Order: sequence, then C-alpha cells, then structure tokens
Amino acid sequence: MTEQKTNILSIDGKEYSTENLKDEQKALIDQIGLCQNEINQLTILVRKLDIFQKAKEGYKVDLLTSLQNDETIKTMDNSKAG
Repeated sequence: MTEQKTNILSIDGKEYSTENLKDEQKALIDQIGLCQNEINQLTILVRKLDIFQKAKEGYKVDLLTSLQNDETIKTMDNSKAG
C-alpha cells in the first residue's frame, strides 16, 4: 500500500523522502495513485452489480407470484362459470 504525506512516502511500512525523487519515481507514484483510484471505482461497481443481481431476482419472484395469483384467480373464475 502506498501512502503519501507531506514530503514523506510510505510504502509497505518504509518511509521515503519525496524531496529528491527522480521524475520516473514521481511518475510511478502517480501511476500507483491512478491504479488505486480505479481499483476503488471497480470495487464499487462490483458491489453495485451484486445489489442489482439480488434486486433482479427479487423482482422475478414478485413477477412470478403475481402471475401465479392471476392464474389462481382465472381458475377460480372459470370454476364459478361452469
């Protein structure tokens, strides 16, 4: 895990001064930050996917129940007519 504080970079429990970093090292820090942001966004999307999959299943159950209720009412109506 990478954490940046004022002029101090902490990686895996070891601290580094950021004052004298090479441009390549600064670019790598930016890339790590970008990757972490994307990981956070994807984690949120995975959670949303789970929520919507569960909701879809709930709606499916509600629909099937409604359809079965309609079938029951139709069957009852048909038995009264005969």
